[in-house]
Amino acid sequence: MAIGQVTQVSFERSRDQTTGVEVTRVTDDQGDSIFPYFHQAVFTDDGAGLLISSNRSGSWQLYLLGLESGELRQLSAEEGGISQHHATILPTRGLAVFTTGTVVKQVSLDGSGTRVLYSAPPGLRIRNLAPSTDGSSVTFAYQEVLALSTETGVIYSHFNEQIYRRPSCVIMRIDTDTGGAAALWGEREWISHVNVSPVDSDVVLFCHEGPWQLVQRMWVLRASTGQVSPLVEQRRLLETSGHEFFTRSGRVVTQYGWRFHPKARTWVQFDVFVNPDGRSPEAFRYLWGSPNHVQVAGDETRGVGDGAFPTEGFAEGSSYISLIRYRDERAIVTPLCRHDSSWKTQHSHPHPVFSQDDRFVYFNTDRGGRSNVYRAPVVS
Repeated sequence: MAIGQVTQVSFERSRDQTTGVEVTRVTDDQGDSIFPYFHQAVFTDDGAGLLISSNRSGSWQLYLLGLESGELRQLSAEEGGISQHHATILPTRGLAVFTTGTVVKQVSLDGSGTRVLYSAPPGLRIRNLAPSTDGSSVTFAYQEVLALSTETGVIYSHFNEQIYRRPSCVIMRIDTDTGGAAALWGEREWISHVNVSPVDSDVVLFCHEGPWQLVQRMWVLRASTGQVSPLVEQRRLLETSGHEFFTRSGRVVTQYGWRFHPKARTWVQFDVFVNPDGRSPEAFRYLWGSPNHVQVAGDETRGVGDGAFPTEGFAEGSSYISLIRYRDERAIVTPLCRHDSSWKTQHSHPHPVFSQDDRFVYFNTDRGGRSNVYRAPVVS
């Protein structure tokens, strides 16, 4: 396939045997197909298109899927492929950006043109891309590539060694009109999960990567001043905080947990909503365990996650997509449908997200052998 070429995808519908919800596979099992990492902008402005990474051509490339039409338009044809998770739509621009090697490229959503937006120096790895709400800039961290002795090919095998090696990282902001680059912050810490506030692009959220109980994870940066401060301060080994993201109103949500002592196996887990300045936190407790990745709807009273534990000992809870109700300081969980992912790779992680109108939940899973994108309606 070439840039701009369109393939027709047939949606496949089935009924979830546990919950009775109709689940639709919206990709066609031709190779692995996913939407990129769930903190990025993956829907078009009108909600009718979804950004897709797929290796259907033999290497990972970028596509745009029409969610009603089933038309799959190819947006990249990079030799050696693209980074499967590091792509995002630039809101209001009709454009997307993606990474290939140490290069960030910009492409029209109609596949009509591609240009180099930014090139990082050799020896660096570009992390996830975070657009401003008006699409005028994209912000990300680049990371020094280190040779690691504990990398086995098994997911997360190298985490501890990498955090102790403290790779040099810099948060960069690129003007999407001119390609002008600005360094906003840098340090010898493993930085990832860069997010930009939807209501104030001067506010940048990022994390220090690594096992959550070992790092002070969540940080807020003022781009205009370089001021950096922890968002939710953690006690090492006793508290965790992660998978942070902005709500549409500009609040931050983090999945938070604490335990009584460093060897305790049981964590008390919450979703915490907090202002970027650390004020006015609201904590909602899970009674029986929390999902792995959470996103919330526009009204901030509902969430979705990959994992559902509505009762103690709920069978195969990690194999479900959950709907979450935030009420009376509790996160109340209802199973939406099964995802049955293997969890063996990053592209098999479900990473569920709400559609633009909050009527559907989209998620990735490799339950059929290959990764595909599915959707299920949000039920009351």
